[in-house]
Amino acid sequence: MYLNLDIRFSLWIRETFPTEKIRKHLSRWNRGEVFLILILPVLWFADGFKPFFLALLYVALVAFLNDRFVLFLKKLVSRKRPLLSVAGKIDSNPDMKHSFPSAHSANSLTVVMILVFAFGVHPWIFIFTILSGVGRLLSLHHFLSDVIGGWVVGFISGSLGVLGYLYFLKPLLEF
Repeated sequence: MYLNLDIRFSLWIRETFPTEKIRKHLSRWNRGEVFLILILPVLWFADGFKPFFLALLYVALVAFLNDRFVLFLKKLVSRKRPLLSVAGKIDSNPDMKHSFPSAHSANSLTVVMILVFAFGVHPWIFIFTILSGVGRLLSLHHFLSDVIGGWVVGFISGSLGVLGYLYFLKPLLEF
């Protein structure tokens, strides 16, 4: 069920980054709210992100739809997280038991793709997607294939979001 590389990589992370403190901080920083707080000022001043609230609403809607799809995939695949299967942690939250695909990776790539390719935000914000994936790996919330799978889902959702904006919403805004 698990790829050998996934297990080996997660074991290496567990042995190399053994402190709970690192994992705890990464888990806190790797939340959507933190991403939003960091990115809102950038979006406020971005040239293509106008009108601000309509653009923000569109990005939030596409991210929400992507998140619901990822949740469906997680329930369908029902793969245990590395915290449960590699580190032996017990988590009573039923939504925290499933790992594939990574919602953080999928959502961050979805949002960043729309921001860059639809609203013209500078591509440097792709760093948030990379940090999101790395943070999920180091905190043992996901296997490597979970993060890659999340990026694939995020790429598809982000592409659909960009196309939806360019071919449907943007022409409506130009009237």
